[in-house]
Amino acid sequence: MTPFLLEYLCDPNTREPLRLHDETRDSRGHIVTGSLRAPSGATYPIRNGIARFVPDRGLAATVTSFADEWNHFNFIDFKEHWLRHTVANTFGSTDAFKGRVVVDCGGGSGAQTRWMLESGAKHVIMLELSDSVDDVVQRNLSQSGFDNYDVVQCSIDAPPLRERSVNGIVLCHNVIQHTPSVEKTARALYSLVAPGGEFAFNCYGMNDDGLARWVRFHCVYEPLRATLKRMPFAVTLAYARTMAGLRLVPGLGWVLEKSNFCVQGDVPRRAGETRLDRLRRRFRATSLNTFDSFGSHEYQHHKRDDEIQALVKELQADPARVLNAEKYFSRPPPIGCALRILR
Repeated sequence: MTPFLLEYLCDPNTREPLRLHDETRDSRGHIVTGSLRAPSGATYPIRNGIARFVPDRGLAATVTSFADEWNHFNFIDFKEHWLRHTVANTFGSTDAFKGRVVVDCGGGSGAQTRWMLESGAKHVIMLELSDSVDDVVQRNLSQSGFDNYDVVQCSIDAPPLRERSVNGIVLCHNVIQHTPSVEKTARALYSLVAPGGEFAFNCYGMNDDGLARWVRFHCVYEPLRATLKRMPFAVTLAYARTMAGLRLVPGLGWVLEKSNFCVQGDVPRRAGETRLDRLRRRFRATSLNTFDSFGSHEYQHHKRDDEIQALVKELQADPARVLNAEKYFSRPPPIGCALRILR
């Protein structure tokens, strides 16, 4: 944990400031162990350089599933998708990150944190509740060559950061729908944004208009997900891999995806790649996206446009300070497009 982070931390429940106690530091001056204490007496440990804001009794099964997913499906090889979808359709280019503090909310594998550091971010604070912080996140960040980042283990609906402290970007991409309440989490994250900063987020949309869409969502997707999310990791993984193999079959694969049995999504082409390499990348993308869609989260909200529009208006009443609204609410929206709410 860097000393930089101390400027931002607070008690997630009382919003009191925290003081550092009994710390040990490495040769860079980074805090390796210690504790953070609030005036009210609440104490939060620092272990392995990570400030921990999780109950001592351990993590719930739904949170453990996040770790299972990201520790197995390391997202680090999907930078092309991130650049062409998330970055291009939300920010235009990686210039949006240069010289700015970014809070990566629900950082998963740490891949996005690493890519933003590579894009010139001043400092990235990654918030993640699952045990991936002690596995895949370490693999992706500890050997990255960067030290201008922090990992905080916490829930993003109660972030342990001071209100209006971030004049950069609070980014929650493809995560907020997995929290107990989209609205509560959005309010909590927007509260971190200082004047001059922004909150960027997206949420899975509800797309059940018309008979065919209604049947695909309510008669295929919902029953499958209700079953698979309760299955052991190996069973859900086997389903995802089977669907990924079938997705490669011409005709059949297209029907399976259109029927909501699997999710491949757009797989950007690489210049000069062989047909076999592209098939492998499509298989990996479908395995990950299908597992993520059907099997790994207790909560997976799909919000209608009017629900998100009402939430955005609550957060920011001035429509001129809400970017990407026209793109975000178009159908279909650009892949990876997120709303940007300026303070």
